Amino acid sequence: MIVQPIPSPVRSALRSRPRYLGEVIRPGAGESYGWHTHDFGQLISAKSGSMYVGTPERVLLLSPAMAVWIPPDTNHWMRYGSNNVMLYVDVNREEAVRLGGMCRVVAMTPLLGSLLFAMVPEQTDLREHRHNDALHAALRHELLNARDVPLTLAMPQDPRVRGLAQSALSNPGEVQSVEAWLAGAPASRKTVERIFISETGMPPLRWLCHARVLHAISLLAAGQKVTTVALEMGYESSSSFSYMFRQTLGESPSKFLGKQQFAAR
Repeated sequence: MIVQPIPSPVRSALRSRPRYLGEVIRPGAGESYGWHTHDFGQLISAKSGSMYVGTPERVLLLSPAMAVWIPPDTNHWMRYGSNNVMLYVDVNREEAVRLGGMCRVVAMTPLLGSLLFAMVPEQTDLREHRHNDALHAALRHELLNARDVPLTLAMPQDPRVRGLAQSALSNPGEVQSVEAWLAGAPASRKTVERIFISETGMPPLRWLCHARVLHAISLLAAGQKVTTVALEMGYESSSSFSYMFRQTLGESPSKFLGKQQFAAR
């Protein structure tokens, strides 16, 4: 079900938005928001669960091991996984300029997580103005120096392949083979490969592997076991799935899952 985003009472009640304003939400599994924009920036982190953030050009994945930055006026959609506890931190336009005009997925650290949680009103209202200013500055510096995580995926714009990409992103486990997947395009295999490389920087097989990794991480973040995820993704064994995961992301699913659990503490 797609619902239109409704401003929370906290956000709508403020005419003059502070530099950073946090709010914890618990969206339902599969809840989604269609295309929309904000006149403020958003930092989003996950205590548990996962979510996709899509822009016209890219899709980003959020899980507990990372945080997402969405600048003001960025047209985007969102779709949540399951077992979700999310922390949203709205950033006013003046401060957002300092954080950059590009969407980012950055690695979560204990310090970054603590600073983000420190932005909820229950925390800020207990501190003096100078104290909040100091924490705002610390959060900005931590974000600017955060390590980018390669969990974004370029979406092809050509209508001959965009539908293929969207279906694979939604459920890559249903793609039995690259040949069968690409056969659904109203263009030759050679043309499809050329479009993928030109518009995403990846050949179709590599793009599909990245889509599978994003989907797998969303399932792992929901608490599923590596073996269960491997079978759901269409792999015959957890070892073959782990090999693909490691080749794409540079580390094994178990190591990545350890980071998820550490970040959620």
